Amino acid sequence: MNDDEMIQRWRTLVSERYDELEILTDRFVVRVLRDPLYARIVDVGDLRETSRQTFAFMLDALIDVEAITKIESIAGNLGRRRARQGIPLENLVDAVRLDFPVLWSTLLERADKDDFAVIAAHAERVWNVVDTFARLAQTSYLAEQAELARERQDLQRQYISLLFEAVGQFEVNFVQIAQALGVPRDAYFRVVAVPRLAGADLRRNADRAAAGGRRMFLHELGRHMIGFWQIDRGATQALTAQERRLLASLPVAVAPIAREIADIPLAALAATEIADQLGISGDSIVDLKDAWPQLAKRKLSEIGCDLQQFVLVPIRSCKESERDRLIETMMVYLRTGSLIETAAALYCHRNTILNRLKRIEELTGLDMTKPLDAALATVALAELT
Repeated sequence: MNDDEMIQRWRTLVSERYDELEILTDRFVVRVLRDPLYARIVDVGDLRETSRQTFAFMLDALIDVEAITKIESIAGNLGRRRARQGIPLENLVDAVRLDFPVLWSTLLERADKDDFAVIAAHAERVWNVVDTFARLAQTSYLAEQAELARERQDLQRQYISLLFEAVGQFEVNFVQIAQALGVPRDAYFRVVAVPRLAGADLRRNADRAAAGGRRMFLHELGRHMIGFWQIDRGATQALTAQERRLLASLPVAVAPIAREIADIPLAALAATEIADQLGISGDSIVDLKDAWPQLAKRKLSEIGCDLQQFVLVPIRSCKESERDRLIETMMVYLRTGSLIETAAALYCHRNTILNRLKRIEELTGLDMTKPLDAALATVALAELT
């Protein structure tokens, strides 16, 4: 055959396949449904209709070079639909590439011995058509995935806002919020606050954490940016090394653990109070264990309870040299809880420390070896530590 005859025979071979669209569709569907995901997720009717349209467009493109542009629409629709159905991209591409062996085998079955050379001469054409369809479907799939991600983020932001609003504080909302965030309703959460000026840095850290598989949710609350994420139920108040890396270089206030999603707003309030009361800055990470004496002192002062009246005022009646020794001894002892460690830190004998503690008790009525008295003194001296 000369070139013109080969082209004409190719057109005839392809055109005859229009009458076999159902055969092409059946063969394709049988192969695709070997994939358990397709079998479970995609409706067979949807699969057959899409396959029938795809083969029709591909046959057009095999005859007419210009017709390749027509498959962009159906490939785009296919990619978008499979993305929303939850078919993984790899499975989609594998399914589309099945079009080649189905087309190729059908062409060979209907060919005469003299047609093999014609079909072989157009093998690249067949593959290019299938490959173009696959690439277009993949492009639209990825674009739809990005859109779905934006939609999920928008939905999550809406539910997070609801979580922090008074109108959202209902049991039914907590269930819906947990579902939208993809977390158990009774999960444990770490909750932190940073000044709003540091919010952009926290967001960047959250993006890096997401790339590493840890999801941090963010919410602007007054002068602060709140961040929270799910933690193990056995987690302690102390931050893990990974969490410290996540918060590195940021001024952070850490709330007590939220033990279900409904506790997050209150934990966030605690974190903002810690941040406001202590004026955190730089790269400090402060939690309630560190902050409670200062917080307690300031809150008590707001209602007229000045604990310095129990501690500092009586001691200030002493001579300056004695006053300084007693306050220093009290602060070291409250920090260590040990006579031996206090004596070592102050280069004194153990009995000297005991005598000073007795003197403190004479002046203030507080026995530093008793937990309640020690707690009161700790709060009273908070601004000095």
